[in-house]
Amino acid sequence: MAISGAAMVHLFSLLIFVGFMGTWLVSVIPEDVTKVVQTYILASVLGAVVVQAIVSLKQLRATIIAIVVSASVVFLLVPAIPSLAFFSTAIAVIATAVLAWFLRDRSARLVDDSEDAQLADTHNR
Repeated sequence: MAISGAAMVHLFSLLIFVGFMGTWLVSVIPEDVTKVVQTYILASVLGAVVVQAIVSLKQLRATIIAIVVSASVVFLLVPAIPSLAFFSTAIAVIATAVLAWFLRDRSARLVDDSEDAQLADTHNR
């Protein structure tokens, strides 16, 4: 019950501070500043997050798939069909997820069912 109350307080504070006050703050900031933020600061933050995700996940195949799909969407698909520019991020994410799933390493050793059963037995004791 306490976690539900904490979640509701968190969501309510997000609605107030991000939803209402954030919208007001964006409307007050000059358009030139907003363009600079979108162009440079957002790209640098997202770049750092992407690099951190690549380093921490250590999945070379999925990383290569993501880079190829993203480059294809940005440099081939969007210039060929400009009306898809708004959906380019969704297209890249979905295509990367689907291709990473179908091109995954199926020979990788997974945890054996017998090992799962042994872990469950020792955990339940």
